[in-house]
Amino acid sequence: MGTAAVTLAATVLVGGPSQATPPDGAARPVGARPAPSAPEPTHDTGQYAPQRAKPYQPVTPDRKAKRPKASPPDFGPHERIVRAYHRGQLSLDETVRYGTMSIDSPASVPARLRPTGPVKNPTTYLKYLSMLSARATPDASRAMTPTITAPAPAAAAAAYDDCGAEDYEYLDVNYKCRASAGEFLILYNVAGGGQPGIPPVYNPNGRPEAVQHMLNSLSIAVGEYREMGYPLPVRADKPYVLVYGVDKLGRAEVTAPMVLPLGMNQQPTILVPTSETEWDYMPRHELFHVMQYQYWDRSDVVADWLWDFVGGKEFGSMNWWMEATAEWAAHQTYARTGGWSPLGEDDLYARNVPDVLRKPGQALNSWGGLGTGSQYGSFLLPAYLTERTDGAFVRHTWESVRDHDHLPIEAIRNAVAGYGMNFKHMLLGYHIANYRLAKANNPSLPTPPGSWDLYGYQDSDSTLWRSNLYGYTETNDDGLGDARPARKKHTVAAGTHTEYQDILRKGGAVYHDFWAKAQSGDPSCGYCSTLLVDTTKDPNRSSAIIIWSPKGSPGSLAEYPTIETVKYPDAGGLITVSNFAYPMVATLVTTWTELEVHSQDAADSPKTFSTYMETTLPLKERQCSLRAPNVTSLSLNVAPESTFNNYAASTPDGWTGGDSTYSVKLPDGRIIWLFSDTWLGPLNANGTRPTTAPLVNNTFVVQNGNNLTTYHGGTAGAPRPIMGPTSTTTWFWIGDGHLSGGRLQAVYQEYLKFGPGSWDFRFNRNVVADFDLSNLRTPVRVRDLPSASGVAWGSALLPASRSGDGYTYIYGVDDSPTHKQMRIARVQGDDLGSGTWQYYTPWGWSFREQNARNTLTGIANEYSVTPWNGQYLLLSQDSTEAFSGRIMAYTSCSPFGPFTNRTEVYRMPEPGPYGSYWDGDIISYNAHVHASLSSGNTFVASYNVNSMDTRVSPEGDHYRDPGIYRPRFFRFTLG
Repeated sequence: MGTAAVTLAATVLVGGPSQATPPDGAARPVGARPAPSAPEPTHDTGQYAPQRAKPYQPVTPDRKAKRPKASPPDFGPHERIVRAYHRGQLSLDETVRYGTMSIDSPASVPARLRPTGPVKNPTTYLKYLSMLSARATPDASRAMTPTITAPAPAAAAAAYDDCGAEDYEYLDVNYKCRASAGEFLILYNVAGGGQPGIPPVYNPNGRPEAVQHMLNSLSIAVGEYREMGYPLPVRADKPYVLVYGVDKLGRAEVTAPMVLPLGMNQQPTILVPTSETEWDYMPRHELFHVMQYQYWDRSDVVADWLWDFVGGKEFGSMNWWMEATAEWAAHQTYARTGGWSPLGEDDLYARNVPDVLRKPGQALNSWGGLGTGSQYGSFLLPAYLTERTDGAFVRHTWESVRDHDHLPIEAIRNAVAGYGMNFKHMLLGYHIANYRLAKANNPSLPTPPGSWDLYGYQDSDSTLWRSNLYGYTETNDDGLGDARPARKKHTVAAGTHTEYQDILRKGGAVYHDFWAKAQSGDPSCGYCSTLLVDTTKDPNRSSAIIIWSPKGSPGSLAEYPTIETVKYPDAGGLITVSNFAYPMVATLVTTWTELEVHSQDAADSPKTFSTYMETTLPLKERQCSLRAPNVTSLSLNVAPESTFNNYAASTPDGWTGGDSTYSVKLPDGRIIWLFSDTWLGPLNANGTRPTTAPLVNNTFVVQNGNNLTTYHGGTAGAPRPIMGPTSTTTWFWIGDGHLSGGRLQAVYQEYLKFGPGSWDFRFNRNVVADFDLSNLRTPVRVRDLPSASGVAWGSALLPASRSGDGYTYIYGVDDSPTHKQMRIARVQGDDLGSGTWQYYTPWGWSFREQNARNTLTGIANEYSVTPWNGQYLLLSQDSTEAFSGRIMAYTSCSPFGPFTNRTEVYRMPEPGPYGSYWDGDIISYNAHVHASLSSGNTFVASYNVNSMDTRVSPEGDHYRDPGIYRPRFFRFTLG
């Protein structure tokens, strides 16, 4: 073995138990336990450092997004034309021409293509024809994209005469009036004589009030959009057109405004049904769709894949962001001009907030169909992202659509990356902001000033957004005095532990309000406990907790959350809220950070998330006159060391060496010795070990006076371990044991071999086996023990019969090459397999294994905790240095520590090149006290000796000198 290999093995072996050749026969140093490998990351720890946006730098994706071919759109009876086109049976020009004829004069369409009923999805059908028109010849597309000019401006002193020009027919409707202002033209009819149209309410200048409002609104909006950086090219004599009065498409009704990608004057065109009466708000919203089509243009998108877009999943995915950003943009036109609307319509953009916040668990990009759905309330997302970056954020997303053929989710990610920020963190911040719906209290307190904007909205309209939630049961009465997103409310007493199941869709969130219960917890801290929330159940989640106090709370308690009260998971995924006491409330915000670019796919993939919550039981440390260990006498080679040596020299097939060396005293006075790797006899006549000697992974040796009897599985001729492997790549090592219900109960740790190397094995799980005392060769039952944290439990046991409080304490080790750390668990009574385990944390006893925390540093893989004169004595090899020969003692008033008064009890003489063997391969490890042999101030302890020489040869250490691999016993007295 080379120097590097020896160094690695030495580092790995400190304090480890022995291990024989694994089941697959690969050689491995006897007595070795592997250094734990760095765990694979299994979750986003959520260590959220709120980020500031950097100056925007465009990010160029590695490649353009690939769009799968979609099925042709389904337009019901009109599908004949569409399918014929996609089958190559119609030219593009024919498709546009026949499609337009199917609206205006369906009888003139050839019989084989003629629709037999109203169009399905009329708005989508019209947009589809508009998209196809972008590539059709001017003659074929003329009906869809005619040219129209504005009327000549009226004389300065004259009244408007919008209806003086000749009639104009478009989409089978005859328009008698046209009004012009700047770059915009409105076609309309005035209601009267049974004809629908604009209400006949006129300004003094003779123009209908509604028309003037729409023209004014368009003029204001286009100015604001251009100042925000959105282009709207000016084309001489070809104004942008708003057509008011598009109520039908053939026999199908049109019920909501829309924008054709390509319409009159070969430009995006706004079509409005006569049911629309929002003269000020609607034009601002629809004009932003016109702006969007400057990015989602016909040369890039329509010509390449836009027909697939309409027919497949892409349409809804795009329309989600179109509507969300149009609502956001309409709001901006009001906010930037003083927030005033002549018709009081400046708040209409926010009316759909409940569609988002009543169902926060729905997909981030949820789409409800044309004209309805949560996409309208999703303006909250661009509002939040803009505040976290700058006013150009939304524009950058549309530039990403244009430059990279991105769908919105891809574009948003790309834009966030351009600001040097993490989108998962942004998404969590968005859901936190939605819960607050206001900036934090006392914004001057945080550093840097104004950092509250990371957690709440700056927009003064956030109070409006919240007010729109009133009246919905799931959003009312949140304890803060105002409505909030839908959430789940829990009153939590100390000692509560629950796992919640929540169904989310991608990008959605769930809110849990945990209300501290009055008069519950530790009285010494005002009835407090520690709230622990484990967020490690799924890798694709981000979580945080907002801490607040209900409205009307006494004293200085804040009624609204402050920046300092947002808590995030630690590196282990645990959120800790200390001093959790009435009237505090802790709101858990969890979001599914995995997103889906297609709205339909996001909505169709619900997933159940599990969240573990508990409030810890307070630690109740005992009081005692704690004193340091003081060794007053020490004796070596004490009983039963010679008994084992004599037995090994004479046995024909029993124990001749082993490690672990735990002991359990039976009611009749016998002692059961629990061993891990065990060599079996006989030895050669000269005292050496034959190279054919069996080695099994675990055995029992029963001592009755000076007589020893070995128990193993299998037969004398073919011995096997008592706890045999469950597969060809696993085996069990033993931990400590005790008596439970008249049976021996022993902890075993299963290890798994995962590669060909000698050290390619790792801890797999813990189990407990029960043995009837009349049959120690076969367990009565085997049950799984907690193993989720990767801790090998059973390094030591302190039975309930000796703990002093009715709990059995189970000690484990957070393994590492050096500086190993103690873990502690406990269970009421003495049955490890059926009792409820609790785990030590600095905040109290937790019911969640992953919440367990390390305590004492420097213990070994095996150690002992023993009562001593009203306190507890911990004995362990020192692991703060490699290959340490030091055995240390600590004392504590409680079984769970804190263990202090570190004192050296004994230095093992055997290990290392300068040890008693003068052999660098020799190691020693795993000291523990044997309570069955100790009393008063006098203790008997053992430790194991081993060799890293693994040669299967008469010259190998384990064969030439079997005495190496046996326990040493010593006695010490504490004064």
